[in-house]
Formats: sequence, C-alpha cells, structure tokens
Amino acid sequence: MNTVNRIVIVVVLLALMAVMTAIFILPHVLLINIGEWLSNAGRYFNQIQPVWRLIGGLLLSLLFDLLILFLIFLEVRKPPKRFIRVQQVTGGLATISAESIVQQLVYNLDPLPNIIKVAPKVHAKKDKVQAIVDVDVEAGADVPALATKLMDVVKTVLSENLGLQVFGQPEVRIKVAPAPAPVVKKSRPVAEPPAPPQPAAPVETPRKPLDESEKPREWGGPPPLPTGEER
Repeated sequence: MNTVNRIVIVVVLLALMAVMTAIFILPHVLLINIGEWLSNAGRYFNQIQPVWRLIGGLLLSLLFDLLILFLIFLEVRKPPKRFIRVQQVTGGLATISAESIVQQLVYNLDPLPNIIKVAPKVHAKKDKVQAIVDVDVEAGADVPALATKLMDVVKTVLSENLGLQVFGQPEVRIKVAPAPAPVVKKSRPVAEPPAPPQPAAPVETPRKPLDESEKPREWGGPPPLPTGEER
C-alpha cells in the first residue's frame, strides 16, 4: 500500500500544482470560465428527469464510495507476515525473516551446475512456508533431472537447515536460455604445391673485339716450292 499511497499523492500534488499555477496567472479568465461551466452543467442536469438524475447519481456515488472503501481497506489491512516460526525449537519461540530464507535458498541453489540465475520467493502460510523458485538454466540442460534436484535442495534447506514446515510442494519455474547460434566456418582454400624451380637461363657474356693479330687468316694454299737459285 505504500507504493499506492506514493503514486496517489504524487498525482494529486502534480494536478493541484498545475491548477493553482493556472489560477494564479489567469484568475480573471479561468474563474469566469469555471463559473460559466458550472452554470451550464447545473442547467443541463436540471433539464433531466428527476428519476434518471436520481438513478445516475446513486450509481456514480456507489462506484465512488466503493473505490474509497477499497483504498481504505488496503491502507488498514494487516501487512503480510515477514517472519516465519521455526518449528524445530523447544523451550521458546524462534522466528526467521523471509529475506533470510531467500538468501539461504540462493546460497544453496546458485552453485548447482547449469544454473544461470535463481530468484526464490517465499510466502508465509500460517506457521508454514511456501517456496516458489524462478530459475534460468543454460541451453541443453537436462530439465527434469535439474528440476528434481532443485526441489530436493529447497526441501532440505527449508526443513533441515532452517527447521521450517513446508506448505505443499516447492514450485520450480524453469526458463531455458536460447541456444547460441552455430558458427559457420569459412572453408580455407587448398594450398597448391609449389611449382618446381625453373633452371636459370644462361647468361651470355659479351665478347671482346679481336685484335688484328688475333683475327683468323684465310688459308692461301701450300707455300710455293723453292726454285733452283734458292736451293
């Protein structure tokens, strides 16, 4: 009810601020218009037959009164029980807060495999506790086996560790995370074997020009035979 009270107060204050600001700035315009509107409304309702006017007024007043009574009920009703009695205690009275119960459940449920997030909720049913656990699990998890494990852990924590009486069976609401999109691997091009090395082309060295003495001479035949005088 505190949240409703705050919302109502904020809305009323904002509306009052807007109306009073307009009246303070333009009183000669707004007050005259409001008076004329009230006069016209009075004349309009005066023209309606008394029977229908009475019936409409009763219905509107009934709806308004019911709304006011509902708000009053929300304001004065007993707040929800925030402490739950520990049953396995003798010689006195021991209670545990609902926040502590939620923390203990988170502490024991969160380390389980394939668990992403747990959000337990507990409600007091007289001297018993009712547990509702919202769980986010990873994709591909074994949901039936995981749900059984979660319920066993909840019962163990509530009844054995905290000494509470469980109302009914624990409720586990599981939400499976979407599976990741498959990664498409690009095919790598096949590497071609390296080509065999080509033999290097012979490098021609430039020839030097021959001297006159080195130039080959044409063969002019055998030398002439010696003559008698030369003999």
